[in-house]
Amino acid sequence: MTTRPDEKNVARLLALSRDLDELRRAMIEFESRHAQVLSNIGAHRTSAKNLLHYLAMRKRDLRSLQTELATLGLSSIGRAEAHALSAVNAVRNVVRQLAKQEIHELHDEAPCDLASGASLLDAHTAALLGPEPTDRSVHIMVTMPSEAASDYTVVERLLANGMTCMRINCAHDEPREWLKMIEHLQHARAALNRQCTVLMDLGGPKLRTGDVEPGAAVRKLRPSRDAYGRVTAPARVWLTSRETPAPPPSPADGALRVDTDWLAAIDHGDEVTFYDTRRRHRRLAIVDRDRGGLWGELTRTAYVTNGTRLQRCTCQDEQAFLT
Repeated sequence: MTTRPDEKNVARLLALSRDLDELRRAMIEFESRHAQVLSNIGAHRTSAKNLLHYLAMRKRDLRSLQTELATLGLSSIGRAEAHALSAVNAVRNVVRQLAKQEIHELHDEAPCDLASGASLLDAHTAALLGPEPTDRSVHIMVTMPSEAASDYTVVERLLANGMTCMRINCAHDEPREWLKMIEHLQHARAALNRQCTVLMDLGGPKLRTGDVEPGAAVRKLRPSRDAYGRVTAPARVWLTSRETPAPPPSPADGALRVDTDWLAAIDHGDEVTFYDTRRRHRRLAIVDRDRGGLWGELTRTAYVTNGTRLQRCTCQDEQAFLT
């Protein structure tokens, strides 16, 4: 005895059916838009159609639809790569049957179903990668290093350890090296009595940036602050000679290189002013002279770069530029 689904479940199933019909229409429409491309494909036209259907399916966000299908214990069409339209048609028909709805005849024939799709996939895999290994169902593809052109044992060891597909990356090396790799493989196949196909990956365009102009090297000098933004310690800045720079003798928040003569005229107790990259006026207090330079302290954040002009407060014509 069968029972008729209640109205709530019928509405849910009909909504699913509409979603699946909409997905089918999108897949068929995507195939139609590429009819000219398909007309130029010969032996692999069936697979090409299936690929278009699969691409159209994956262009959509199917997560909510798949969740609904899985909740009902149905296929979520998550493994439909080899038979995309057939899988959607099959699930759509089951949903309509559950809702006790008529199943209309589908005039658009799917290019392949579960069985024929799997058969095509196996055939194309064998054509591309060679026959399936006798001891496993997985191929091992190895990209050849440059050494494979000059050292036969590299190829022989790879083949002996299970390589079934030699990949030559044509973006590297030259035709002469590629040919040597293939010759080494031919000798190794004969010596070991093993099968191994060759795939040559053609090099595409190599996009490279042009020369990049060097930008300004901006240095941020920042005093230490507490959680309230109050300065707890000034930024320690090391001033040294541009011609004979010396590293800071102790940790510094920044090191600036200036003209040697200008540096020699600055002393403990002087004050250096400047406008930073944001045009903010800043004062640097010189607090100590050490071997190779001077120490300055800054109580406000500043951004300095090459060409920032430093100026002594006591004499307007005594200035230097950072480098």
